[in-house]
Formats: sequence, C-alpha cells, structure tokens
Amino acid sequence: MCPYTALNFKEDAHNRKMTLSHYATTLTTSMGLTHILSLSQNESKINLRIARTPTQGPTLTFQVTSFSLMKHVKSIQRRPVVNPALYLSPPVVITNNFGDISAAPHVKLMRITFQNMFPVIHVANVKLSDCRRVVLFNYIRKESDGNSESSE
Repeated sequence: MCPYTALNFKEDAHNRKMTLSHYATTLTTSMGLTHILSLSQNESKINLRIARTPTQGPTLTFQVTSFSLMKHVKSIQRRPVVNPALYLSPPVVITNNFGDISAAPHVKLMRITFQNMFPVIHVANVKLSDCRRVVLFNYIRKESDGNSESSE
C-alpha cells in the first residue's frame, strides 16, 4: 500500500475500542486517508473489511481463506530483493475477470473500490522503471447449484 499509507499510526487503549465507523469519521479526516482496511478474526474465520472514508461509501466485507506473510515469501525465494526504494512509487493495479459495463452492480463496486485504493497511473507520463510492483485482484465466479460468486 506504500507510499500512501499511515505508517506511523499506533493503536492505543483508547482507539482500540473504536468501531470502524468511528475511525472513518474522526481519525481519518486529520490524516487524509481515503480507505481503511480492517482485519478481524474469531475462532472460525478471518474477515477483511474495506471502508471508504469519511463515510462516503459502502463497506466491502470478504472472508480470507488463505494468506502468506512477507517473511515467508522471502524465505522461499532464492535471491530475495530487499530494496526500500521499491515502495516509493505506487503499484500497478490489475483487476482481472471483473467484467465490463454489463457486469453486475456489486462486481462493478468491487472493481471501482479496488482501483480507487491506489493512485492513478498516467500512462503518458509514467517511467517504466517506476513500475516495479503489481497488485492483482482476481474475481472468480463459482457456478454450482446456485449463482454464488466469490473474489480472491
């Protein structure tokens, strides 16, 4: 999410008890944040909630089925790259299988939310050497007995 991330935000006893909507209205306006990503866990599942701030949009909720920590990915690589300069420019955002204009409204909402979480890259002005990271959002439609759909 770098370079546009609140890296110095610290949780304390006061704001630990705040709800996501309270964060969106009070804390994010002073920091200039546009989105909040919240992970929560109970005994059976891990949820990811993405909220537009300050209360300007819906909250998207996803169930996390699997994840990998950065230290585990680096331990598997033969030559791990540790370059802090990689995080100075925003990543290229790819939304795969989210459809076009004829897509369902909830699919369009997910695509627009994912695209707006990151700054726009102007193709005419960007240097190719600045594009060092990619964020891929892949939408998988599961068609079984019902018309259930999921996103990864």
